[in-house]
Amino acid sequence: MQRQVIAIEKYGPARVLALSQREREPVGDDDVAIRVAYSGINFADIQMRLGFYPDAPKRPFVPGYEVSGIVEEIGKNVRRFRVGDSVVAGTYFGGYASHVTVPERQAFPLPTGGDLKHGAALPVAFFTAHLALFEMGRIRASDRVLIECATGGVGTLAVQMARHAGAQVVGLTTTPEKKDYIRGLGAEAFTRDEFLADTSLAGFDFILQASGGRDVLVSLDRLGKTGRVVCMGLNSGVKDGKRNYLRLAKAVWDTPRLSVLKMFDRNAGVFGLNALRVLEDATWVERLTRAIEAAGEMKLEPHVGGVFAAREAALAHEQLETRRATGKLLLDWS
Repeated sequence: MQRQVIAIEKYGPARVLALSQREREPVGDDDVAIRVAYSGINFADIQMRLGFYPDAPKRPFVPGYEVSGIVEEIGKNVRRFRVGDSVVAGTYFGGYASHVTVPERQAFPLPTGGDLKHGAALPVAFFTAHLALFEMGRIRASDRVLIECATGGVGTLAVQMARHAGAQVVGLTTTPEKKDYIRGLGAEAFTRDEFLADTSLAGFDFILQASGGRDVLVSLDRLGKTGRVVCMGLNSGVKDGKRNYLRLAKAVWDTPRLSVLKMFDRNAGVFGLNALRVLEDATWVERLTRAIEAAGEMKLEPHVGGVFAAREAALAHEQLETRRATGKLLLDWS
């Protein structure tokens, strides 16, 4: 049987994304086959489309880390799901497809009270924010927290999760028009330029950092004693979706090589987070799945900033890479 996929056959601008037909994947004894309703789009998908993502498979490949949909078939060893169940799943590439097959451990029931649209906006953002805030950052009530990427999919949930923990939250955005969005999440809002100009915005216990480059040092300078920075990306290496090796090289070059000896005097910590690497460990997949299933008390509200028909994947990428989006963008396979 056939399925539709969006593949990256060559690197380049958004228009290289190609809709095509492929055979459906076989269903193993421990697998769940899902008819996809929505696929989540992440900034990492843009980086891999540009050829800047070292963990990506060899071309041609299908990007995408998360989907929501309906179970169509299960393997003989599967016990947690039945045909017809509404589920959300992590895909580790391959999510831009009308049908996916994943191991049972990578799927979980659609959260109570949620729908398939908002379900697809949850897995990557939740796992990343949870790892950063609670596993690495260990934030506590009354901590001062800065979310640099506060209007994106991860940032939106990170603000909500930090506030639920009782932290005082500040969110940053690149454009003044998005400040009201951050305030709507319950955080103080500043543009990146305002933050850089106001040195009183300091003494943070935790900073979630996504841009990389020299901004890592800026984040370090704004920490209080025993503060922690979690770096989860190098977004400054991409601008307007163009494949610019010089810009990427500059971002890599500008990212500091930190000396442990010099860090003694800072009394601070810097973490690097690659959620994909964590999720390669079956023990962590189970641990994080339990966390997301228990997250109902947080009453998280993933924000879907736009839904695009699968054939419009290029338009979705363009909106995300030009920083015009808020929250999560999705592909609709209906």
